[in-house]
Order: sequence, then C-alpha cells, then structure tokens
Amino acid sequence: MTDDRLRTIRAGFGRLAVAVAVITTLDDGRPHGCTGMAWAEHATPPLLLTTLRAGGHTRELVGAARRFGVNVLSDEQQAYAATFAARSPGPGARFSGVPFSPGPTCGVPVLDGCVAAFECEVEDIYPFGGHDIVVGRVAWASAAGGGRPVIHYDGHLRGLREATE
Repeated sequence: MTDDRLRTIRAGFGRLAVAVAVITTLDDGRPHGCTGMAWAEHATPPLLLTTLRAGGHTRELVGAARRFGVNVLSDEQQAYAATFAARSPGPGARFSGVPFSPGPTCGVPVLDGCVAAFECEVEDIYPFGGHDIVVGRVAWASAAGGGRPVIHYDGHLRGLREATE
C-alpha cells in the first residue's frame, strides 16, 4: 500500500465520529478505568462494545472480572478523557476527585453526570490488531445525565452540537 493511500485511509478513519467514554471495572475491589470509545448494537439482548489495548491492564482486568462499565462523557466532563488516559500513579488514583458510585447490577464504577452509563457482562472478546474488541451484554443502563456527549472526530475531542445550531 502506498503512503498516499494509507494517509487517505487514516484521514477517512478520522472522520468517523465516536462517543468518548470512560471504561470502568474493578481491580481487587478498587475502581479502575481508562478512556475509550463505545458502539451499540440494537440486538436482543442489547450489546455494547469497546476496544481495549491487547495486553493492557484494563483489558486484563475486564477479562478476569467478566464485567465492565461504559460511561459516555458529557461536554462538561471532557477533562476526564485526559485524566483517564494518563498513566496512573496507582490503583484507583484516576478516580481522585471524580464522583462515582458502584453500579446497581454489576458493581462497576458509574461516573456521576454522564450522558449515559452502562453496566455490561462480557459476552465475548475478539482480537483486533493491537486491541481486543470486548462485547458486553448490557445488564443496566441510565440515560439520566444531561448535556451533550463528547465525541472524537478528526483527531480531536469535541462537544456535539445539535444540528439546528
């Protein structure tokens, strides 16, 4: 594949707008999370998927716990994307100053104020390049949060504007 063609493909990938989320689980009872993205499948049962770095700590924890949370960030929570993407100084440290509670079904951390939050039980995990696709059956969901979601588009985090603005 030529360099020009690869650049065009990557530019096209950048135009795929995706919701930014914090993926959560537990690490020996302590909250753990990382920045990620999520996609929904309107199947029966409802499915949600995320990708986690193969061999990464979050991937290992989710694989062992067989449950995870997806917290879709609101535009007011955009700073959380950097917080949960940064190298963690220790277990649970990324959650310092971030309000959350255990989810009602799986017990994984659910961040307060998210546009939407989900608790999932792992359905399957598939290798996908340097990441693994983690498919979860949605066990609980909330769409009670306000604001608009943060999206990743064209290499940047952006607030989602309504089409009428």
